This record gives sequence, C-alpha cells and structure tokens, in this order.
Amino acid sequence: MVCPSGSRCGWWRWVVTFATFGLFVLTRGLQYSFSILFVSLQEDFHSSSALTGWLGSLSIALTCLASPLCSLLTNKLSSRTVAILGVIAFCAGLLTTSFVPVPTLGYMFFTFSILTGVGSNLDTNSSLALLLDWFAKANFSRASALALMGSTAGMLAFSPLLTALITHYGWRNALRILSGGILVIGIADGLLLADPPSTDDYARAPDESPGVEKHELESMVPGKQVHDDGCIEGTDDEARETDDKTTNNEEAHISNQGSLEVGAERHFRGRLISALTNPEAWAWYLASVFSYSGWTFFNINYASLMHGLALDSNQIASVIVYFALGELGGKFLIAVIGDRLPFLYLYLLMASCLLGTVVLGLMTIAKTFGVMVLLAVVSGVLRSGVFATQFTAPAELFHEQYGTNGVMVMTLVPSGIGVLISAPLAGAIYDVTGDYVLSLLVIATLFVCALAALIFIPVRRRINQAVHVV
Repeated sequence: MVCPSGSRCGWWRWVVTFATFGLFVLTRGLQYSFSILFVSLQEDFHSSSALTGWLGSLSIALTCLASPLCSLLTNKLSSRTVAILGVIAFCAGLLTTSFVPVPTLGYMFFTFSILTGVGSNLDTNSSLALLLDWFAKANFSRASALALMGSTAGMLAFSPLLTALITHYGWRNALRILSGGILVIGIADGLLLADPPSTDDYARAPDESPGVEKHELESMVPGKQVHDDGCIEGTDDEARETDDKTTNNEEAHISNQGSLEVGAERHFRGRLISALTNPEAWAWYLASVFSYSGWTFFNINYASLMHGLALDSNQIASVIVYFALGELGGKFLIAVIGDRLPFLYLYLLMASCLLGTVVLGLMTIAKTFGVMVLLAVVSGVLRSGVFATQFTAPAELFHEQYGTNGVMVMTLVPSGIGVLISAPLAGAIYDVTGDYVLSLLVIATLFVCALAALIFIPVRRRINQAVHVV
C-alpha cells in the first residue's frame, strides 16, 4: 500500500505510528503482564518458580533474539505481511497454550514461549523498522517513543483485564478469549501499515501529458517511423549501437557491483571485529544484560512477590496498574523533553540503575498495599529511563562507529540475554529460600554492576581525550 498523494503521505506516517503503537499494546502489553498468569500457572501445575517464570522470560527474550528471522522475512515480504503473520503466530500461541494438559508444563515452552515470543518479534520489530523508513529524515526519536509507549499502555490495559478474565473464567478460557480478540484487532491494525512512497511516485513532471498524437511524434522525430501505439522505430545501425552501449554499461555495472560487495563485506567484518574488541562496547553489553535482568523481574515475578505478601488478586492488579502508569508517565516525559536534554541519554540509564537499587532495597521490607503502590509508581518511572532510551542511548554512543544495524544488534541481543536469565535467577533463589528478599538483593547488586559498566564509558572517553590533548 503506497500513498501516491503527497498530501496523504504527509499525515499517513502518523497513522503508521499509531498502528505500531497498537501492535505493541496487543502483544508486548500481554507479555509484560505475564506475572499475573504466572501465579495461576504455578498453582495449577505445581511447578517451581524458576521453571514457570522462564516461560514468560523466554517469550519476552525472543522479542529481541528472534530479530534475524524478522529481518530475513522483511527482505522477502512486505512489513505489513510480516506484522500480520506475527499477530497470527502470537494468537496461535495463546490458543494452543490453553489446551496444554496439567502434567506437561514443558509443552508451553513451544506453545507460549516460542510462538508468542517470535510472533511478538515479527509484528513489533517489522512495524518499528517500517516506522524508521517513514521518519528516516526527522522525528524518528519522537515517533519511536510514542510507539514504544504501547507496551506500557498494554500492560496498563491487560493487567486488570487478565485478572478479571482469570477470576471469572479461569486462565484457559481467558487465553482463548484474548487470542480471538487480539487476532481480529491485530489484523485490522496491521492492515494500516503502509510502505512510504518511493521517489518514483513523484517522478512524473507537472506538465507531463500522456496523450501525444502520432503526427506530433513524427514532427518531433523526423525521419523515424512512428507506429500506431506510439513506439518510434529507429534504424538497424542505431539499434546495434544502442545494444553495444547497453552491454558495455551492464558489464561496467556488474564489475562495480562486485567491487562494492567486496568492500561492503570487508567493512562489515571490520565493524564486527571492532564491536567484539571495543572495551566501551563490552561495557554497554554488560550494562544491558545486568539492567534488563533486573527490570524484567517486574514482568515475571512481581505478582508472585505480592501474592506472598497476602495481597488479593485485585490489589495485585492495582499495584501493577500503578507501576504501568509510572512507566508510561516517564516514557511520555522523555518523549517530550528527550531531544532537549543537556546531557547524554546514558546518564538517564545511570540514574535508573542507581535509584533502582534503593527502591529494591525498600521493597525487601515493604509489607502493606499502600507502600507497594508507592514503590510501584517510583519503580515504573525509573524503569522508563532504561526502556524509553533502549535505542537512542546506544545510538548516541555508537551510531557513528557501527551504523544503524550495528546499534540494533548491540541493543537487542544483550537485552534479550538479560531478559532470558532474569526469571530463572530470581525463581531459583525463591525456590531455595522461600521468599524474594534475597532475589531483590541480588537484582540490586546487578544494578550496581550495570551502573559501574555505564560509568566506565564516559570515564574512558575523557581519559582518551586527555591523552590526545597531551
């Protein structure tokens, strides 16, 4: 679907933005509400916290780690088609999960973790890449910030909805209802995704006239035979000369193309070696792994933590809603003033990790609903410092050195690894100790490690600048 009209294309990019926002709401929002489903699954299957939590952790991790598959499909199919396929896979995962028999939780690693994770990756990443095509020249940071708010808005919507459905119909019927609703709304939303217009759509000159008469052509090209269909026939010598020129041009193009491919391959290899040997890049990788390992706790084990404090299901859903409101407010604030910050986005990540350590420490002694609500709002605001700057912070640091694709890999792979190990880590500690106190302290330690890795980057750059000056 290409907009041929310049006036329509001027505003259709914002339709694509809100369509991307909608896909984040429908898929990422439900994934980020897994902690509510976590409690029901653990009670029904009598499984360990580590194993149950890994279902959601793997699903969220695949939204990052399955990106190469998304790139492969978007090279063959349109972004709209890939997004719709992702919605179908996501809903198929929810539906098949609802039929998994009680003794066999392991089947859910395919039905829930893989299908929903890969499906979410396909629809959100393909639409986000399409958004970059629309806003390649300007305003991508603002458009992407609006789209990324969809995951938090979805968490805000699905937390009470999923709780109500599980309370009235059970978790199996809840997944069946949600799979049908997300399928219908998601496909309708995906149909709004449109490719940006190419330069060919504007190639026709304003005074171009398609209806030129035969006698006008004959007067413009004397000595040539003009056929009834408007084609102009030249001489045999002219045809041979044209063929020779075409052949020479094609040979030159093939030669140049081969040289460009070799150069591009060497350039890619050089960037890869640099990304694997650069100390600053490794500091970023470690910081991403540690920070995402910590903040993913709120997507997987948060409801279980409150369940252990004897909060009922409505109170748990309310706390998660307040957490989502805090994160949504933080993301909105960053979207509004982010381009005007007098410092790098890196320092927002530092503040998030530093203050997150304090909040997690307080959470180990929190016992009442009111205190949990307060800590949830603060935690949501702090997590937005990481999640809202997921792409912009590394772009500021490494885009000039590694390019767009390099920044995407540096962002998605470490964060996916962090999400993947989060639930098994917190769950295994809970299974041994019987509560989440030690888990929270370990996560606070991870935040300290992430902070140290982030501090290393600007310190090293200043040292290098001082050395060059001397």
